[in-house]
Amino acid sequence: MRVEIRGLEEGDIRQVASIIRGLPEWFTPQAHEQVTRDAARMHGYVALHQGRIVGFMLLEERECCMEIAWMAVERRHHGKGVGRRLIEEAAGYACRRGKRVLTVKTYGGGDYEPYQRTLNFYKSNSFKLYEIIDNYTGFQGQPAAILIKPLDCAVLQ
Repeated sequence: MRVEIRGLEEGDIRQVASIIRGLPEWFTPQAHEQVTRDAARMHGYVALHQGRIVGFMLLEERECCMEIAWMAVERRHHGKGVGRRLIEEAAGYACRRGKRVLTVKTYGGGDYEPYQRTLNFYKSNSFKLYEIIDNYTGFQGQPAAILIKPLDCAVLQ
């Protein structure tokens, strides 16, 4: 599948929120409101297929690393390389910003099949499980898995 990646633009935010609403097993009903707020302050990318947004990613720059704050791909495009392309773009951006590690937090309970697929996706993209934190605030008191991906910035820049 041919996918184009470009920077997130203000006019993209409604489509991004729509992707979130279409994945209720991953995101709460309120998540589209939060992603809308975060998109206004974070660096982001959208993935386009035939000119239509089919996925997105929002990044939060931390002192030590670049963190994937939000990422979602329309269900019908899962498994077609869209997420992998977004991660590649994020890795290049992180390197250009002087970061050597890409991180992500996701549900870490291990007992919910959609998030088991999420963990497997990140692991297949060279992320390593760093730690599971119990009662993480960002996940309504649920456990959060922290994954890290060291970057080879000499290759990515």
